Formats: sequence, C-alpha cells, structure tokens
Amino acid sequence: MDLRMTKRALLIGSNFSAVPLLFALKRRGLHISVCGNRPDEPCHAHADQSHFIDYSDPNVLLALVENGDFDFVVPTGNDVAYMSTTFVAEKLGFPRFDSMETTTIIHTKQAFRNFTEQNDIPAPRSVRLHGDSPVETGALRYPLLVKPSDSFSGRGVTKVFDRTELADAIADARRNSRAAEIVIEEFIEGSLHSHSAFIKNQEIVFDVFVDEYCTVYPYQVDSSNHPSRLSETVRSKTRTIMARVIKLLGLQDGLIHTQFLSNDDDVWIVECMRRCPGDLYGSLVDLSLGIDYADLVITLLLGEEFAVEPRFDPPLFIGRHTITSNTPSTPFSFSHSIPSSDVRIAQLKTTGKPMNSAPFDKLAILYARFQTRDEMLKVAPEFKTFISLQTMQGDLA
Repeated sequence: MDLRMTKRALLIGSNFSAVPLLFALKRRGLHISVCGNRPDEPCHAHADQSHFIDYSDPNVLLALVENGDFDFVVPTGNDVAYMSTTFVAEKLGFPRFDSMETTTIIHTKQAFRNFTEQNDIPAPRSVRLHGDSPVETGALRYPLLVKPSDSFSGRGVTKVFDRTELADAIADARRNSRAAEIVIEEFIEGSLHSHSAFIKNQEIVFDVFVDEYCTVYPYQVDSSNHPSRLSETVRSKTRTIMARVIKLLGLQDGLIHTQFLSNDDDVWIVECMRRCPGDLYGSLVDLSLGIDYADLVITLLLGEEFAVEPRFDPPLFIGRHTITSNTPSTPFSFSHSIPSSDVRIAQLKTTGKPMNSAPFDKLAILYARFQTRDEMLKVAPEFKTFISLQTMQGDLA
C-alpha cells in the first residue's frame, strides 16, 4: 500500500475559506479530519472524520491531537486557529511552525508594534494600553486609530480626531479584544495593499502584490484586484523590508502575508500573518495567474518540493468583491451590473438567512475579469456601486 494513503492530517477550522486547503490535502490522498464547533460549516461535509471541539482553547486542541495520531496539523485562515495550532505544534514537535514567542509577535498587534519599533521597521507610530492602564498618547499626532490588539476584520477599530473621542473608542476596542489590550497608532494617509510571500530557507521564493479597498466598513477589506498598480520601486522596498523581518524572526518555511500602506514611494507595514488570508483571497490570485495558492501553502507546510509556474503571463486582470451591508438585513437575492462578461460568484448565504452588518457577516464573494488594466483599476474600488441587494426588509417588504 502507498504509505502516503495512510498519513493523517487534521484541519483546524471548517468554514468556507478553508475549503481550498482541504481539497489541496485531499489531492494528496491523506486521511483528513476536521475540527471546529460548527457542524453546519462546509469542511465537515468533506472530512473523513469530524471533531466538534472549540479549538480556541489550545489545551482542548492539544488533547485531540495527542490522541489522534496525526502526521500533519493544518491551521486555516483565522488567527485563533493559527495560534492554537502553533501551541500544539510546539508542544508536540510538529515541524515547520515558528515558536509561540515568534507567532505571538506576528499575530498580536501590540507585540508586533514593539517589534517594528525596536528594529526600525517602517510602521505607524503607536502606544499600547494594558488592561485599565492610563491613556497616554505621548507625541502621537491626530487622527489616531484605536485597535484591539488581537482582533481581525477591522472589528473594534475606531478613528479618532481628538482626545475627547478616545474613551469611547478604547471601550469599543476592549469589547472586541479577548485580552483587553489596545493599540493606539497614528493614522497614515496612503493606499492599502497586501503582499503574500512564500518563503523557504528564510528566502522569498515567490510573491504577489494585491491592491485592497475598504468601501463598506472602514477597516475591513471588501474589494481588491490583481495585478497590483504598485510601482516596482514600492514592490522592491516592500520585499526588502519583509526579507529583513523574515531574517530577524528566523521564520520557518511557509506563507507570510502582509498588509501595508503606500504613499508615493513610502511604505508602512500595518500587520503580518502566517496564516492564509480569509475570504477566498487566494482565488483572486489563482484566477489572475493560473496557480493554486492553497496548494502552495500546503506544499510548504508538508515539506514538499516547492515550484510554481503561472499559466498566465502576463496575468489576467481580476477584481474581487465581498458583498456586505452596513445594516443588518434578510437577503432575498442580489444582482450586479459589473462591466465584465466573466463574473464568478461564490454564494455564502441562502435566501432568507439573516445577515449581520459588516464587518461581522457577508453574503457572497465575486470575481470579475476585465480586458484592460485601466478598466480593472477603475471598477475594483467602486465594486459596491455595481451591486444591488434585494432584502425582505426593503425591496420585498
């Protein structure tokens, strides 16, 4: 019998964004277990075995893995899954994971800001608040962003213009932080972008740049495009910064995904993560380049030989939009008038299922191919204006 058929992988996380990772594992003939406490999430339907646990408790996950005889543990696209998996990997000796200390630096805003300041990595200037410590913004210049240290998708983030607004912003950030730790940083004017870098032996062996836009909820990306409009100067500067981060932290093989701001030729690093980005980000790159983003992630995690050969060179012009709403509603349907003959829709909700407001929920993710770069760059930041949402409260009431 082929030995690889007997190998066992545990996927930590079960929502729609994890499906590409699951199928990358299935193509390798592995026995796949999925854990997560939502039986209705799609990965369970494709698993050889499901474990309905709360993996946000790393000790619960540790007990499962200790008794499960798994060859591989595979985190999915959220910080909780990645942190818990790293905890288990360090305890049990799974390879190609950073230490908990390094992972905490990368995945916690407060620790990451300490790291950037100590090592002169260009990033917004900031101060940190622990628990009920007094608010001291020091020499920071308004406007400021107040953020939970451990949240994602822009939850609990508020822009404040003077000190009178700080107390309410801090209270909101604490409500959205498991650790009640807050980062207050200077607001930087610039365009938002992401950099996905695949690293092997602490060298970037393949990377992509994506333009990103927050058009419904101010601090949650809902639109993006590839290829990026960034100049080669900014790309090169970003690579140089991230190469230094990789060396300073001694990162293991795998993905490092970074959000950054750019203004002219200046770059500021906003945050990094070693997990896959969510909302089917990889599918944008797949459609543009003709690669398999999730498969590349799995290749490095499993220690396989890494190679990538894009089928499309030059890349196709692809935009991506996550359909959300600024108010809660019960969607019936949606329509679009995007000027593209090739629009693909990943439906996330069924008719009649309530949808919360952004950044807590989403209806669908769509991808549109454009014939020219100019057309892509014109439409992508304005995707929401091409979407019409029909709801039971509005159009059909």
